[in-house]
Amino acid sequence: MRVIGALISLLVVAGQPQTLPPPFPRPNAVKMLDNDRVQVWSVVWPKGQPTPLHRHIYDITGTYTAPGDRVITELDGSTRPVTNAAGGIVWQFKGLTHVEEGTSDSPLRAVMIDLKGDGPSGKTVNPAGAPAFSAGAAPLLDNARVVVWAYPGSAAPIRHTHIRDTVVVWTDGAEGRAVFLPAGTVHVDEPIGSSAKATLFELK
Repeated sequence: MRVIGALISLLVVAGQPQTLPPPFPRPNAVKMLDNDRVQVWSVVWPKGQPTPLHRHIYDITGTYTAPGDRVITELDGSTRPVTNAAGGIVWQFKGLTHVEEGTSDSPLRAVMIDLKGDGPSGKTVNPAGAPAFSAGAAPLLDNARVVVWAYPGSAAPIRHTHIRDTVVVWTDGAEGRAVFLPAGTVHVDEPIGSSAKATLFELK
């Protein structure tokens, strides 16, 4: 980590951060979805494999699908350990610049959602005939870009509308899966196969 910190310091002195690459694509990150609203990535942080120094060019949200530890090295070379539990919600503003390195034997995994655009689109579609989706509880996150819900599942699902573009994320073992539902989608249940655990990201 001292070597990484020294390299970061040299880049800062040389005035290079403006030309840093984005966080994705990179090794251990697989693109799952890409459209005009989002890029969605399945990400793993293996132990002892630091990422390149990178700058987040989009606001980013998502959820951790398997627990794990990592160490983050900031631009000034300082480091901080981070532990994340499965099911935790990610939120970061664009512009964040750092290096990440997994430190746990069982690596941290996540589905990360890059939110394209500089702000909320305001896009909603609300066809008649089905109520708007509601998880029936307080959202896990609600800010200017996204509303995040834990999907409760139901023995008797109700026909509903997704009035906003929505990314549905669920786990299949430790692996994350994702599907994009355009605003105005009307259906009875979420497309998550046999998995009962899912998180819904409504895009504002």
